[in-house]
Amino acid sequence: MPDRFSGNNRHRASKSCASLPKDANIETDSMAIATTGSFAKRQADELLRRVTVRIAAAAKSQGIDEMHDLRVATRRFIGSLAALPLCFPRGESKRMRRGLKRIMAEAGAVRNYDVAMHVIARLELPQSGGLLRQLQKRRDSAASTLSASLHRWKARDLPARWRAAVNSGRGHRDADADCNASPIQLTAKRILSDMVGEHFRRGEAATAKKTPAHKIHRFRIAAKNFRYTLVFFAPLYADSLATPIDRLKEIQTLLGDINDCATVRRIIKEESDDDIRKTILSALRKRQRKKIKDFRDQYAAEFSSAAALRQWQETVRRVVTRTTDKHPLS
Repeated sequence: MPDRFSGNNRHRASKSCASLPKDANIETDSMAIATTGSFAKRQADELLRRVTVRIAAAAKSQGIDEMHDLRVATRRFIGSLAALPLCFPRGESKRMRRGLKRIMAEAGAVRNYDVAMHVIARLELPQSGGLLRQLQKRRDSAASTLSASLHRWKARDLPARWRAAVNSGRGHRDADADCNASPIQLTAKRILSDMVGEHFRRGEAATAKKTPAHKIHRFRIAAKNFRYTLVFFAPLYADSLATPIDRLKEIQTLLGDINDCATVRRIIKEESDDDIRKTILSALRKRQRKKIKDFRDQYAAEFSSAAALRQWQETVRRVVTRTTDKHPLS
């Protein structure tokens, strides 16, 4: 799967903007439609503010809720940089992504131990106490590593440096100007139309019989990126994206359950002895098979028909005719 932050995604944004008329200036009720650049920067700035709040909270406490909120806020901000990379300074954005991806990995490690302990506790095995204590120690160590990274992040103040670069225009090339100046409505339609087609193609492959687990995992990542891109552009669609986003979230939940089974199995293989390992691994394999079946059934019901594809395509083409300066994100 191509990296969402690679040149492939930059090419998608460039292609979406390149076909727009250079003198496009749509107006409704004497109000000019927002440009791609102004919309992208307003959205990203609010998302970065939320990341900063979540990092501060997680630096104080590495609880389950703090890990969840941190991971969601970080994914959404990184997704905003990936959705319209031509609108942001290359150097500072690269540094932001690199630092936040490290935080995401460390927060993910903490979360994985939480999931493993939750799954094992639910099995109610009498001999699991020692394993749970061992996992808690691992979790505490991972949380300590994350806490140190979060405090280093706060000390570096990368958000301020990124905002300064955005406001100064540093790191932009002349070729980016057309994309920044293009109407955001046209940009959104082109990007989301491409992503709808890609999602349906990937989904068809992921739900095929005997599809290996690693390909289902790749589809999970792609579906998550698609949902966060829809959320990023949602203010342009009034409420019309709410139902599609919810349907994607349902699919993501099943895919997440499948991934959790694989993650816990990997942890158990590394941490437990033979006596308890077989019992837990057997239960996880059974649960994973059921979740894969549930995912295939749910996807077939929601996404497998030509009518569903047409409905999605029509939805992302129906952009509102004007924007607002109200709060940009739900």
